[in-house]
Amino acid sequence: MDARGLVSEAILDALAVLFPVECAGCGAADRGICAACRGALTLPDRAGRHLLRAPGAKSGGDGLPLWFAVAYDGVPKQILHALKEAGRLDGARPLGRLLGVAVADAVEAIEPRLPTGARLETLVVPSSRSAFRLRGYNPVESLLRWAGLQPRRATGLRYRRTPRDQATLGADERWANLSGSIEAVSGRLEGRHLLLIDDVVTTGATLLECRRAAEAGGASVWGAAALAHTAKVKRTNSELHGDLVSPQVYGGGKGAESNRPRLGRRVLD
Repeated sequence: MDARGLVSEAILDALAVLFPVECAGCGAADRGICAACRGALTLPDRAGRHLLRAPGAKSGGDGLPLWFAVAYDGVPKQILHALKEAGRLDGARPLGRLLGVAVADAVEAIEPRLPTGARLETLVVPSSRSAFRLRGYNPVESLLRWAGLQPRRATGLRYRRTPRDQATLGADERWANLSGSIEAVSGRLEGRHLLLIDDVVTTGATLLECRRAAEAGGASVWGAAALAHTAKVKRTNSELHGDLVSPQVYGGGKGAESNRPRLGRRVLD
């Protein structure tokens, strides 16, 4: 460790005495994110890729391309859980850098395909009203602030009804639960070209519902980028820098807003 690192560690030791904290990744004492967990948040060289489909959708060109940075397990899962459930703001920066890999790869692949003169914009998956009231922020917005250079932001999606908690629902039930739950704000998305942004994708129902709503509002949705995928979204050959159409596709639902913060309203900025 160099002199700068030693000074930083000494400062952190002093702060830990005044403000006791546990690592958001492993629970170790005296660090917001300990050295071991920081080391586990390695930036991948390239994002993985999938094609998302609704249950029962036929093969063809109607799937939604998804770029993701990491699997939803281990240290990334624990830190994201702490961010969403306990308001652990220290996790937004390292996780946002991971999300930035997926966003950058998605932009690189999509922009050459846009119509002449069109501009790609990012659109964050909305939080339900109840989740935003409890948290005081949208976790995906918080991650995207740390994701590095990216296209201009667009807004214009909202929940028209709050879906049921999907933790115990099967894939088809989750899709039915989310169907029609999101709408575009009148006129806001007309003619815009969008990259959807989410934190965790299980089987893609939330992103597919967002695409439906955005396209109903007059937008063109070119793909999606996420921090992580769960085990239900399986790897395919297409993620290894192949074309946008995967030979294996998955659909279903991710689970509605079910995380509940323990620390009340927290603002990340």
